[in-house]
Amino acid sequence: RVGQGYYRQEVLKKFGYKCAITGIGMPEILIASHIVPWREAEEDERLDPENAILLSPSYDALFDKNLISFEESGQLCLSKLLDSNLIQKLGLEREAKIKVTENMKKYLQRHRARLK
Repeated sequence: RVGQGYYRQEVLKKFGYKCAITGIGMPEILIASHIVPWREAEEDERLDPENAILLSPSYDALFDKNLISFEESGQLCLSKLLDSNLIQKLGLEREAKIKVTENMKKYLQRHRARLK
């Protein structure tokens, strides 16, 4: 996709080259995850760094499958499909919180609406 390299670099910079949740600072494995997926985003939203969260692979997979999301406050939201046992096995931090900018809120609202 045209612009993806630029997009990734901007998202890496925005999050200080660290996973927004875990703080893992290994850019080689971090994923610039769209909040509103590319296929559903308007053209101007697709390369907007505000439409992104930098995540480690496990959190990215859960986010991409709408099994986790985030409140406007940045608080982690967990799907009802994730029971306590699975949450523990996945190593999810129930109290996890990310920094949310004002411009991310509209994207997160759309993502939360898809939480399973």
